[in-house]
Amino acid sequence: MKENRHQLTERSKKLLYTSIGVVFIFVVWEILALSINNDFIFPNIVTLFTRFGELFINGEVWLGFLESFGRTLGALGISLVLAFGLGLLGGLFSRFRYFFRPIIEVLKLVPTPCVIFLIFLYLGKTPNLGSIIITSLVVFPILYESFVTGLLNIDDSIKMSLRLEGYYSAKSIFKVQLSEAFPYLMLGVLNTLGLGIKVSIVSEILLGTNKIWGIGRIIYLYKFDADFPGMFSLIILIVLMFLILDLLIFLGKKSLKKWLR
Repeated sequence: MKENRHQLTERSKKLLYTSIGVVFIFVVWEILALSINNDFIFPNIVTLFTRFGELFINGEVWLGFLESFGRTLGALGISLVLAFGLGLLGGLFSRFRYFFRPIIEVLKLVPTPCVIFLIFLYLGKTPNLGSIIITSLVVFPILYESFVTGLLNIDDSIKMSLRLEGYYSAKSIFKVQLSEAFPYLMLGVLNTLGLGIKVSIVSEILLGTNKIWGIGRIIYLYKFDADFPGMFSLIILIVLMFLILDLLIFLGKKSLKKWLR
């Protein structure tokens, strides 16, 4: 009984302080809006939510979301295939793992804007493909490392029994090792989904061309037209979409972690 009360109190505290944090953001926003006193540059809360309502029923905005999300899924699919193939080699054979390590580290360390500008330089005429490649280069190392970690973390007792039957046999790899490592790969997918969408949006903004469409392109157009209320409202809508996505990812991770136990 006491434990239930304690959990209820903790939840109440979380809800209370989260609500205070949200109110604080709105108060600070309104203070800044009053200080600037120019809705064109920095809209107040009323103007912001009026535009937000207009955007919410704008089919073009939702089409932009679908375009960006579809492009992200395409990049994830490519990265998943590469991570599966190369990760299998890296997880099973140490020589391949050491060979791939410098490549993976370089991909992790190169700043995303640099990658975007390089891709734009060589694939400026095909920005949709360029955006997919940019997103793939960012999420691939995470998926690769997740899969390799899964293969390396197989229980020693399982590895011992597999060695007796043939560690590198097709049956050992596909029926046991892949089955054991699969949750780690799926955890990597969940970890990279939100990141992939963010990278996709950033690439659309920085590519800044009318040959690509998506939510980043809409933000770029609002900036180009100096429609700051529209731009801020769209950013709020994106944040809300990410909050929903984060909740779904959290639930997915929770299920996978139970499986990993």
